[in-house]
Amino acid sequence: MTILRVLYFSLFLATFACQSAPQPEPQKAAEPKASADQDADKQKQEAEAKKAKEKDLSHKRRDLDYAKVGQQTNEIERRMRTMTIETQLHDAEVELQKQRKELELHQKETAPREVEEHRISLDYQIHRAEEAKDELAELESMYKDDEFASKTKELVIKRGRRQAEMADRNLAVSRREFAVFEGHTMPERERDLLKKVRDAELALEKARMEKQKSMMELDVQQRQAEDKVKDLGVEIAELEKKLAEGKK
Repeated sequence: MTILRVLYFSLFLATFACQSAPQPEPQKAAEPKASADQDADKQKQEAEAKKAKEKDLSHKRRDLDYAKVGQQTNEIERRMRTMTIETQLHDAEVELQKQRKELELHQKETAPREVEEHRISLDYQIHRAEEAKDELAELESMYKDDEFASKTKELVIKRGRRQAEMADRNLAVSRREFAVFEGHTMPERERDLLKKVRDAELALEKARMEKQKSMMELDVQQRQAEDKVKDLGVEIAELEKKLAEGKK
């Protein structure tokens, strides 16, 4: 029994000694490996970020080239539109001057002359009708107590009456024609000329407004193109600076 107790006690001491001995820490052994992984991940992220910046820089340089070409085409378009607008404005001014001159010519020269011509024609018809009546009266007076054959007398008087009748009818037509010409034809012509003047004035005003509108649009387009080139230049410079700092 004594021997067994001694053995049991010895085994107990050995077990206690094993449990009391310091054990190695697994976490400390894994720390170098984790640090290496973190460094690798960081380098990978930095490489990807650099690649993304280089790609972005390449795109912005390309966009800058396009923006410069767009700026040049905008300038060409500006000159072309300006030439077109100036031509339209000049044509509108010339057309207005033309219509105003035609209206002035009509009011001062054409209308008075044509009215006078029609008045002269009417006066001629009046005088012709009066002459025809006077001739008829003279024939009737001359043949009243004349001893010529009655047939000859009737023929002459009949002819005179027809002439007087035709003169009266021509006079009536001439009066109506003159009234229409003076009261309708000439005012209608003047209204047409006035309308052409108003239309030309509106066209000129429209051309001026179109010029103003186009100049504003072209100025905005030009500023936008200039700002785009400037902004892209700034962005490219910033990206180039970041990439240069990343190499250090």
